[in-house]
Amino acid sequence: MSKNLVVYYSLTGNTKFIAESIIESIDADILELKPTKELKAEGSMKYMWGGAQAVMKKKPKLEEFDLNPLDYDLIFLGTPVWAWRYSPPIRSFISKFNLTGKNVALWMCCGGNGIKSMERFKDALKEANIVGGICFQEPLQQESEDIKKKSRAWALGVIQRIG
Repeated sequence: MSKNLVVYYSLTGNTKFIAESIIESIDADILELKPTKELKAEGSMKYMWGGAQAVMKKKPKLEEFDLNPLDYDLIFLGTPVWAWRYSPPIRSFISKFNLTGKNVALWMCCGGNGIKSMERFKDALKEANIVGGICFQEPLQQESEDIKKKSRAWALGVIQRIG
């Protein structure tokens, strides 16, 4: 039986919602990435500062965690989209752990279609074995049960594909 890990960063709750939905459908551990200095989630300035950090390819320091992602067979990696890019905390995670050859399934939460952002996400992990990718458009503003079903079905499909 393979060991699965769901790793995510969430500022406004959208990506956390998807992570928790995935966990409800598969056997996996979960890791929420937390920067030691977090952006404030209130107000529109978070978008300006977050987008600027994403464009400048910042890598914030993350709070320590007890598990080693490299001990897992499959990693589900989730991020919000900021300025058509994956979030800086995910950039920190990717730079800390060499995921070459690892099975990785990517998901993003975004306001648009996420195509350009997903391309950048996949490119950052081109040495990994990308086994799935999906974008969820503003999950907390959609019908939550439909989004839960979609995320669960996607995660189960990924598990089935890699056997």
